[in-house]
Amino acid sequence: MYNYEWDIETGGYMLTTKVSGVTKELRPVFYEELDLLGFSKYWSYPKSEKPLLWAETRRYIYKGRLVAEAQGGGLYTKPTLKIHEDKLNLEPVDIDIMIEKNKALMTGLVQNSVGIIYKTFNEYKNKNIDVVYVAFSGGKDSIVLLDLVQRALPHNEFKIVFGDTSMEISDTYKAVERAKERWTDLEFYTAKSHLDAKESWELFGPPSRTQRWCCSVHKSAPSLLKLREVTGKNRLSALVFDGVRAEESSARATYSVVSEGHKHTTQSNCSPILSWGTNELFLYIFEKNLLLNDAYRYGVVRVGCAICPMSSQWWEYIANKIYKEEIISFINIVKENVQSKFKCEKELLTYLDTGGWKGRMGGRDLKNGGSRVIEQSSEDYLILNVSEQNSNWQEWIKPIGEVTVLGNNKYSIEHSNNNYIFNIEEKDKKLLVRIRNGNRTKESIRFMYLFKNAFYKTAYCVNCRVCEVECPFGILQMTNNEVHIGKGCVHCESCLDKQKGCLVAKSLSITMGGNNMNLKGINRYQHFGFRKVWLSYFIEEKNDFWKCGKLGKYQFDSFKVWLKEAELTENNMFNNLAVRVEDVGIDNNNIWAVIINNIAYNSTIVKWYIQNIEFNLSYNTSTIVTLLGDDLSISTRENAVTSLKETFRYSPIGTELGVGVCELKGNSVVSITRRPWANPEPLVILYSLYKFAEKSDGYYSFTLSYLCDETIERAGISPTQIFGINRETMKDKLQSLATDYKDFISVSFSKDLDNIDLKKDKTSLNVLELFLT
Repeated sequence: MYNYEWDIETGGYMLTTKVSGVTKELRPVFYEELDLLGFSKYWSYPKSEKPLLWAETRRYIYKGRLVAEAQGGGLYTKPTLKIHEDKLNLEPVDIDIMIEKNKALMTGLVQNSVGIIYKTFNEYKNKNIDVVYVAFSGGKDSIVLLDLVQRALPHNEFKIVFGDTSMEISDTYKAVERAKERWTDLEFYTAKSHLDAKESWELFGPPSRTQRWCCSVHKSAPSLLKLREVTGKNRLSALVFDGVRAEESSARATYSVVSEGHKHTTQSNCSPILSWGTNELFLYIFEKNLLLNDAYRYGVVRVGCAICPMSSQWWEYIANKIYKEEIISFINIVKENVQSKFKCEKELLTYLDTGGWKGRMGGRDLKNGGSRVIEQSSEDYLILNVSEQNSNWQEWIKPIGEVTVLGNNKYSIEHSNNNYIFNIEEKDKKLLVRIRNGNRTKESIRFMYLFKNAFYKTAYCVNCRVCEVECPFGILQMTNNEVHIGKGCVHCESCLDKQKGCLVAKSLSITMGGNNMNLKGINRYQHFGFRKVWLSYFIEEKNDFWKCGKLGKYQFDSFKVWLKEAELTENNMFNNLAVRVEDVGIDNNNIWAVIINNIAYNSTIVKWYIQNIEFNLSYNTSTIVTLLGDDLSISTRENAVTSLKETFRYSPIGTELGVGVCELKGNSVVSITRRPWANPEPLVILYSLYKFAEKSDGYYSFTLSYLCDETIERAGISPTQIFGINRETMKDKLQSLATDYKDFISVSFSKDLDNIDLKKDKTSLNVLELFLT
């Protein structure tokens, strides 16, 4: 909310409304952290309960001066210290005076948040909400949230739910007990999965940055199941107050204070401290003398699970030093799964130290990994070979539609007013499923996606109960390790509508470099990227470019490939698209959006990047290399990633379009963050839609839901996936296009319809001509 400026008198800070104030995430530093990192060699300080100085991430500030920095670190590697001021005698921060100096601004901020809580509660109480609860984690955000809620609302009007993942650190369990002791009249409940975390790690495989099944299995689902238990209702609507803050990530910065169905269809969320910064959180904690999880005293920035694929190497060093006994069993599970990959113990320890295990894409290196469903598809038939049945297929197929037994292993199923006939042969718990491929309509594509997912469920389901809470009507039940879908199923498809239908299937299936892609040809570019200056030479020289001598031999070879993949050449000759690019001009970022759209179809490494790298998540370059899998040599993968880095650095594709925003250290790219295109140009979207249709065998009619569903396997790549455009923005842009360019597109958004129709007599090249009008 507010910036801050250093206050020499107190050794603290003062909130300020000045835009020029400091805006970095702030935390107090206690003696325990200084001892752990070895600062006692350089400074003298008391063993005080109060903070001694402050840290902006890893920059240590004492009375407004940068006095030290900590760099690096890993599971086994201690961060190195860079001391700017030696032989300091630290004094505790004068917390009382600091609080007094900030009281005016803090009072207004607190009153606003309390008002949000009270107003939201009353609005939803009138909507006959079944239960109101506070999501409590034992961290700083949730302790402030809980205190605000208990001030705003009568204590008998809400409950507190602590999501015990069974991966919590010991200090978090202590914090929960201290909260119970402070507010003895509040109703605290603990929500915990029936699966112990170590058991689930064995069943699902260790979680990773792309396989984050753990939050659903161990937090979200148990919390909603606990509420069903408490209220006695299988179908309930809940209002949850959470401690989400915009400062924590660029993704959370886009959240609304109140949202409905953001995480679960039956749940509304209110985030009263969304605008708060850590500077305000700690002021509130100190002023109200609230409990502070002791993990913060060791330098933890955010309290979470003892081991997490999203955690920093900074956290892992602290965890391995302070909570070693709590993470060792999980580290051992990782070791057991990947040990055979390494020639020696040193290589394995380096892999663990640098967090290599976080890059796992699928089940290739896992003991129980493998594809239990093999798909074989032809023009006429889809055949599924299911090698293992973990649950009953006849239950999982119910959400799709009504099934009729025809006899002789033949069945009929109805979906969207269409009937589909399929055969199933069962032998030794294996299934052979055969179904005729329907016509390529949006209805048949949707059906085949759900149909396959039902059999992935059959093969992989471990009764984690995530699907049970996704059922908005409470019809799906999991008891005694069996799945039962009752007669009241309305075929909403929620339980099947996820990649491969099942979190376990997604986690354990064998992939080729991620997303089942064959990565052959990712290194076609001699490690060079697509550079803007090279394109300017090509536009200027045209067909004489190849003998202009402005590039070296290998640079020419590389750029020849890039131009072909951008569809700017035919037989290395200047083509019609290149003419249009020249007409519009390469200083127009929309031209670069067209280029990356084309490259996404034709470049293996760019297509992989588009389909596997998440938005608003920072990836260091070594992580991207790891995510590419082990099928190709390390040098091949590194060269491919270098080509990406060069493309992002030396063309508007990177920063201006947000496809790959590079963080530099010196002249080296240390991390890449993929950002959604902040204000996408409608004509680029129209071009991308026509390209989508052309690559999909002339499939010119589809729905917005189909475009936004990235789990569907298809030849076309949606503009929503390429540019990170959310559904509402896409809908607005499409309506604008339909108004302005009726000869190219029409849309119908009413009730349950979200149809998009492109004109078959137009092409993507015709769209590019509109850029000049």
